Amino acid sequence: MSWLVIIGALLVASGVIGVRMAPKMVEAQKERGKMPLENDAVTDADRERVMRGSSVLITLIGFGLILFAIL
Repeated sequence: MSWLVIIGALLVASGVIGVRMAPKMVEAQKERGKMPLENDAVTDADRERVMRGSSVLITLIGFGLILFAIL
């Protein structure tokens, strides 16, 4: 198995977990005081949307690596 497939599979798994865990991660950041921008303009829904979006991007990159290695 190619190392690109392995890295791609890890990225896909990480992205899927990130999409599922986004609300819990935002809550954990709030509880621990790790919110980088604490103002009224950025809501928790915005933070979840950005976290889910970056997780989807990571998943797509992982799929791309797997397809590149297979083809």
